[in-house]
Amino acid sequence: MEEQIRKHERIIIKLKRARNSLLNVSKLPPEVLGDIFRRNVTLEDDFDDLEKRSRNFLFVCHHWSEIALGTPEVWSFWGGTLKDWARWHRHSETAPLDLVLSGAGLDNGTLNVTLRDTLQDRAVRDTIRRIHLWSGDTVLLSSIISPFATAGEGDRPNSVESFILINNGNTPVDTSDFFARYRFPKLQRLKLYDCKFTSWDLLTSRTAVLTTLSLCFSHPSPTPNTPQLFSILASNPSLRRVSLSGYAVPLDGGGESPYRVSLHHLKLLKLAGGLRHIIGLLHQLDHPTNLDLMITLSDRTVTDVPRMVGPYLRDYLRRRDRSPNGLGLYVSRSGCKIKFRVGDMGGIDLSVPTVINLFVEFVMNLNQTPLNLLENVFLDLFPYTPQDEVVYLHSWGEPAAMEDISTRFPKLRALNSGSMPLSAVFPGSRLDEKGGIPTSLQHIVLEWPVVDNGDWSPMTNFLASRSSSGNQLDSLTLSHSPHMGRKMEERIRSIVKKIRIT
Repeated sequence: MEEQIRKHERIIIKLKRARNSLLNVSKLPPEVLGDIFRRNVTLEDDFDDLEKRSRNFLFVCHHWSEIALGTPEVWSFWGGTLKDWARWHRHSETAPLDLVLSGAGLDNGTLNVTLRDTLQDRAVRDTIRRIHLWSGDTVLLSSIISPFATAGEGDRPNSVESFILINNGNTPVDTSDFFARYRFPKLQRLKLYDCKFTSWDLLTSRTAVLTTLSLCFSHPSPTPNTPQLFSILASNPSLRRVSLSGYAVPLDGGGESPYRVSLHHLKLLKLAGGLRHIIGLLHQLDHPTNLDLMITLSDRTVTDVPRMVGPYLRDYLRRRDRSPNGLGLYVSRSGCKIKFRVGDMGGIDLSVPTVINLFVEFVMNLNQTPLNLLENVFLDLFPYTPQDEVVYLHSWGEPAAMEDISTRFPKLRALNSGSMPLSAVFPGSRLDEKGGIPTSLQHIVLEWPVVDNGDWSPMTNFLASRSSSGNQLDSLTLSHSPHMGRKMEERIRSIVKKIRIT
């Protein structure tokens, strides 16, 4: 009984505190409260954090509800579903609209006449700031776009700043009429996934201030040819991030192309598709040496990868602005992908390179590809990297023999190894230059190490050898490691300056 009384007393105290807090917040000026409400519902980027956007403040009290209803900017976002649109679209006709539909096939339904008329009115008055649509219903996406395509005469300026259309349906969405109707002097972000154009030249003549461009095609459809693609890139000198995948990276002919475009303003370039197409495109792009380049190769065979990628890798790394901290290298194998990543280090970070300059990802059927062939791909690519500059190595899933990898880099200072047997990480524990681990190695991180039969001797022998030689390891981190026992832990701590076990 006494316990229940104390419990009720604690609840009463909490309620009083909440009431006092509410009274203090209510004393804020209306414009401040309105701005807080606006920030609570404003879409920040793409489709992120949509589930956190809430209008629960409308139900706190009458005062808050009045302020929210009198703040047009609160209603610039109708929500992420058709149900939300129908509920909130009437509240404000003046604030710039962020039109968002979120969900790959989850938002089933049709656009009713009222919403269609509202969208057409918004398009005529040019009061839409962002259009972000994501659905697996191709018909629904087309019905949302169509009111804009029929709103007035063509070739009018449009104030849309961000246009994203992600189509997960079985057929491409035709956006030709939409882009034929308007010019986009303010459009900074354009992402089209499985869309098509009647004329790709529209993107050249009607956009000029794009900072982000993403074109992705997984279904065969009319795609830009090489001159059209390069014209799109060249006509937007403010571009910083470009992503081209699928059929969006064509290569005309089999030899050298006369087309070449300067992209020295780029910060990030992502290419995905066939090896021949991507290498051909890279040879035609004049891009900066500090560009972050991410390549995804979807070829089923890997035999030509070193021959075609290697020379480009060597040229790319030689032309870059070198970091005084050296290079970081990341190689991994997981699922149906193997990854090769190299980047300038911003200091020794025991996780991943802080700056990723080049990231090559191979997507293939590992069940039909011999493991030793994958290992050879990595080993064949290593000679194209400045081996005396590699100071960091992150290897996951035993993509190649650690002994072969580590001995290629005489100045290796940090090693991060994931999901590998200790015998592979410390092969023989040798410290000679011909076949052992570099004496320069000072930092080691082992994530999910594989310890056969509780045998920690490969690691302990290595640590003891380093200690006795006067070259004691600076730090050792064991993450998600098997239980080693107190005696073994004490032994390791006695021969390493800094050890962390999680």
